[in-house]
Amino acid sequence: MATVLLSVSLVRALLDVCRMFAGVNDLAAIQSAPLMQNKAALGIFWLGHFLGFYAMASTAIAALGEKLLCRIRATLLRKGPLLLIFGINANSVAYGRYMIKEQHRSVLFVGKDCPTACESAIRSMGAVLDRSTEALSPSPRFLRQINFKPGSRRLEVAALDADGSQNLRYAEQLLSAMSEAGISPEQTSLLASGIGDHSNELQAVAGGQGYGSVFAFDDYDLTARLILREHPPCDMIRFDGKGRAEEDLHAVILGFGRMGQAMLNHLLMNGQFFGSHFRADIFDSDPQNGFLHSNTLMQNYDIRFHAAGGKSDAFYSFLEENAESLRCIVLCTGSREENREISEDLSGWYYGAKRPPVILQVLKGAYSCTDESGKSSRCSNIYESDVLDIDLMDGMAMEVNQVYCVGSKATARENWQSCSYFSRMSCRAAADYYPAFLRAAGKTQEDVLQGDWPPEKDVLENLAISEHLRWCAFHYV
Repeated sequence: MATVLLSVSLVRALLDVCRMFAGVNDLAAIQSAPLMQNKAALGIFWLGHFLGFYAMASTAIAALGEKLLCRIRATLLRKGPLLLIFGINANSVAYGRYMIKEQHRSVLFVGKDCPTACESAIRSMGAVLDRSTEALSPSPRFLRQINFKPGSRRLEVAALDADGSQNLRYAEQLLSAMSEAGISPEQTSLLASGIGDHSNELQAVAGGQGYGSVFAFDDYDLTARLILREHPPCDMIRFDGKGRAEEDLHAVILGFGRMGQAMLNHLLMNGQFFGSHFRADIFDSDPQNGFLHSNTLMQNYDIRFHAAGGKSDAFYSFLEENAESLRCIVLCTGSREENREISEDLSGWYYGAKRPPVILQVLKGAYSCTDESGKSSRCSNIYESDVLDIDLMDGMAMEVNQVYCVGSKATARENWQSCSYFSRMSCRAAADYYPAFLRAAGKTQEDVLQGDWPPEKDVLENLAISEHLRWCAFHYV
């Protein structure tokens, strides 16, 4: 109705302007006025009228064109897989842009508040923005509006609002609507930020109600996961080609807030190798940290805490004693400027060394890395990467899970649907570790794809020991 009224108003305005030119405003009387006897004045008068008509026509065309374009986009969303993003902010817009550009998804944004910059970005990327009550409080009626029916298509939901409680509320409300509409869990997946320990409640298992696949995360954990996927600990040490590490993995973490904690967790999970001893030294000027209080990680792994900062004499005295053994230094001070200053100091301190450590400057949602050769790489926004591509993530994890389903006649996807949320997280962690198997065995990805696998029995046995160490670390974390 609103669209019809707008269209009528615009057409009426255009007709009124045309009637002005046709003489409704007694143009003859205007031309007989003394001022209009001057040709220049008359020319300015007609020019003003022409510009007014042109402006009105341009506005009408732009408004009607935008409405038409939006309607076309909304119609296209009714076919094929759909990505529904709840919550509108810089991160969710970056994620939507990536999924449209790289994965060719059709994207529908749902949110009540939308900054002007985000709204412009959504329009320019070809997505649709829905701020209606039906979209914000989804019901079976909303599902019909987006043509989501039992067995008809796939719906990927990304709950990315800055408020995790709102993400949980929306995920639960949408799940209730889908259950009422008879939607199968296999048609759905959920990415959700900041929902805490509610993942098990939302994950469908063995024919129960829920989303077909769930991945819950926070920005700290997601950042750490991406960093150690792109720069795995296995690349920081040497192996003998028989599946056995020749060096220990010794890492330092400067700053131990939530980002430092996430980096420790992922270093621990991905830094376990047969023949290698894992050690982490944490430097923070505030030794009172609840994360490490009575933590089983401290009891089972070589983790040492130092009540000093990254610019202190204590830290550089530590460097002098351990310079040759350090393979990785992670800067998690919480300040981009401080991270950079410490990184520059470390680069100067290590200048000329035969083998400097990998230096990672980490902030929530972004990082930069300088490897031992001095080569730099960076990621300014984790939401513009494939780290949240649940199809890619689960595709690898399904294959890991299928290996354990010996004798099963079910497909990898069917066996995956029977896994609990914790088992899926375990398989995803195992999939993240696969570069370590290749490097430890002296193989490349191309070697394996061409059939050069499995390796010799003794190598395979050593890899199995590394995998068991990784599995234990995952469960402790």
